[in-house]
Amino acid sequence: MCGFVGFIDFKNDISSKKNILLNMNSTLSKRGPDEDGYYIDKNVALAHKRLIVIDPKRW
Repeated sequence: MCGFVGFIDFKNDISSKKNILLNMNSTLSKRGPDEDGYYIDKNVALAHKRLIVIDPKRW
């Protein structure tokens, strides 16, 4: 199962909060160990972990 974390603040610049976002994302390691990524802007910080699911019937 994939996981998403993030926060939004329209009153303050949160672009320097990368370490907080990456720490939040690291708590999702069991939800998706295959890929991860993040996006940080002045007012938005988002991150994800992805689990690649392969249908065993197809392989």
